[in-house]
Amino acid sequence: MSNSKILVTASTGNIGLPLSKALYKKEIPFTAATRDSKKAFEKFGFETETAYLDFKDPGGFSEALKGIETLFLCGPSATPGAEKLLVPLVEKAIDQGVENFVFIASYPNIMSMIENSGKAYTFLRANFFMQNFELYQIEDIRDKHQIFLPTGKGQAPFIDTHDIGAVAAEVIEHAPEFNKETLYLTGSVAMDLHEAARIFSDVLGREITYTNPDDETYRKEMEQRGFSKPYIDAMIAVFGKIKTGQVAQTSDGIEQILGRKPTPLRDYIERNKSVFV
Repeated sequence: MSNSKILVTASTGNIGLPLSKALYKKEIPFTAATRDSKKAFEKFGFETETAYLDFKDPGGFSEALKGIETLFLCGPSATPGAEKLLVPLVEKAIDQGVENFVFIASYPNIMSMIENSGKAYTFLRANFFMQNFELYQIEDIRDKHQIFLPTGKGQAPFIDTHDIGAVAAEVIEHAPEFNKETLYLTGSVAMDLHEAARIFSDVLGREITYTNPDDETYRKEMEQRGFSKPYIDAMIAVFGKIKTGQVAQTSDGIEQILGRKPTPLRDYIERNKSVFV
């Protein structure tokens, strides 16, 4: 049986990877949930305990959760139907005695399940990740010198997932201090994608424009690129929250917990410049 009482799902993902590194730096034992431990170790730069976990394979949940007291839960990114994939994992975790949930709170139904379980929990709510530019826009920025997302004139206080991972590590280390809290995590400044494009232009040394497609233009282009209708629908819904101003509010959560300002978009681009050139 594992000596670790902490399971980190999506351990090599945008949030799970910086969280894993933060826990390792803090010398807090944890188990990394992964489908490939060798690849996970390559990304971590160190070895830790691992457990096989595939969100699409509930048969493996029981073994992965054995002996676990704290579950860091982050759903699979860019996956239509991700919320439904998390339901059996949360059910199994509750049944097997997980006592504390730290959840990247993207789905209200999952939040309700955890709240109603009587277990300890902390919800981390963040808006548009800076890493989404890597996830969705590498080719557009690198090859077409554009940002192509249907957000209109809406603004978002973009946040670096490294900051979210650092907060999650603090929450796990000091769990009682954050019990039953919802922490809103954002960047310091809300901006639209025209301003984001200007920052990309400054850092990359070439003009990047925000093309500001409407939903139908975005849909047709993404269909031509071979994306499925459910995926496109999900993306339009996500980016629509920016367009309609639902995620423009900033918070001081990062500064309050980490004692520093959130990472600016410019610093993120500088750190990842090689990805976009």
